[in-house]
Amino acid sequence: MDRADFSWDDFAWTTRVPLPPDTWAAAAGTLVPLYYAPEGREHHPLDDAEIATAAWAAGRLPALLAGARPALSAHAVHTLKPDDLATAPGLTDLVRISTLCVHPVFRDGIPYVGIEFSCPWDEEHGLGVLLHGTRVVDVGGADTAFLLRIAERDAANARAGLDESLIGHWDSGPFDHGAMESSVLELRANGEGWSSLANLGGEYVTLLTWNCPEPTVLELRDEDGRVTRHRYGIGPVVPPYGTEAVTSVTFDEAVEYCHQFAKWGYPTGVGSD
Repeated sequence: MDRADFSWDDFAWTTRVPLPPDTWAAAAGTLVPLYYAPEGREHHPLDDAEIATAAWAAGRLPALLAGARPALSAHAVHTLKPDDLATAPGLTDLVRISTLCVHPVFRDGIPYVGIEFSCPWDEEHGLGVLLHGTRVVDVGGADTAFLLRIAERDAANARAGLDESLIGHWDSGPFDHGAMESSVLELRANGEGWSSLANLGGEYVTLLTWNCPEPTVLELRDEDGRVTRHRYGIGPVVPPYGTEAVTSVTFDEAVEYCHQFAKWGYPTGVGSD
């Protein structure tokens, strides 16, 4: 990717990037529009560092999409009408990438990237996700992908009252052998997040806020104002029937009926970069 690949369209510097045909949410042979700095930048040509940032995002798009998918599925489950919930998990198979937005904002050397999708269940507002690496910052309407202020707010967040080692996506799957239920917990850097419980009856998503009132204690507040506290420890654990240790969190008091969760992306190296 070089300067000649970009053109100014009175909105932002843009190019089109190809996606592997097996990439989730991409149609075969799709060229996706990539906008660099859709907000907050003048129209002077991109410099080498900006082009390198755009190339970084394009090259890691499959991993970014993999990181976003669970949060998009949970968003669908939580926002659909009750009669449609049975089809909610499969609806994320119908979305398609429409725009990639690379923001001129960094934290820890990692840029913020927004992805906008077509959204068959909400054509009016669309669907968008903002990521910092593979960490989900926010999910919502299409504007979530390109609003600069969301990225700037996260980049400046001091994480007060939060244990940064808890931030991210946690899945009980590696520890669920023989269990009838599986749980997911996503804790975002803005003190918000969600949990889900999946069993034979379906998937149930709860929006929540979180904080750490004291070291190694996680406090969760659900949508109805119910507060629970969970003492925890974080470290490498080899799951049952596994051969390699994964970063995991273990709770004394269960979250969504589960005591142990693996952090998404480990040990595969996808992580958050």
